[in-house]
Amino acid sequence: MKQYIYAIVDTENEKSLGMPGIGNINDEVSIVCFNDMGAVVSPTLTEDFPVNRKNTLAHQKILEELFKEHTVLPVKFGTIGDDTQTIKEKVLKAECLKIKEHLDFLKDKSELGLKVFWVDSKNIFIHILEENSQIQRLRDRLNSHNGGLQRDQIRLGDMVEKALKKKKEELEKKIFKFLNGLWVEHKKSKIIADNMIVNSIFLVLKEDEKQFDKAIERIDEYFAGQLKIKCIGPVPPSNFVELEVRW
Repeated sequence: MKQYIYAIVDTENEKSLGMPGIGNINDEVSIVCFNDMGAVVSPTLTEDFPVNRKNTLAHQKILEELFKEHTVLPVKFGTIGDDTQTIKEKVLKAECLKIKEHLDFLKDKSELGLKVFWVDSKNIFIHILEENSQIQRLRDRLNSHNGGLQRDQIRLGDMVEKALKKKKEELEKKIFKFLNGLWVEHKKSKIIADNMIVNSIFLVLKEDEKQFDKAIERIDEYFAGQLKIKCIGPVPPSNFVELEVRW
């Protein structure tokens, strides 16, 4: 029977996890092994799992449960194998060197997400005006001419956008100084709001998680209520290494 593959973990013990799989058809999740590596799988009747909230949460839930006991190498969402024997031969055995290298890299590490927002974004635009005389003069000139020409309005918008971006970059540098030495790798995600300053993920040694938390507390204290900070994790490091199986 075809098998959905969630991850590879560092174990030599085949077992059932006692959890339902992504297909929600009495498809219990289990581990099948080759040497000291285990593929985490569940039987499935379908080969097409749309990337939607229900399916990605089901996939992520399994990874988080595994993460409590194992080093977890995530497998790309939606990966299906013909059967457990094929998975042992064409994944665990055929890719054993690459898998071991990834598992060794991820050992004792976790992923932490950090999102930082201005609490009062209106004040930020006021500060930008106060700090930039060119923007002030153009704003005042447009106001005195009932809005002015469209090209000057566009120019003002571009100047404000550029100043906002520069202000965010400066603030991000200040925030990251608190986190120096506390992460192994770092990736930036897209900034999705005017009041968002940081949207990043960090690969962190598990032994440094508490220090990372304390650094977040120091950031909060330093900016004295100006920022809203969200720290997500620890979770399996899905955004740093992911195994893509080619059959």
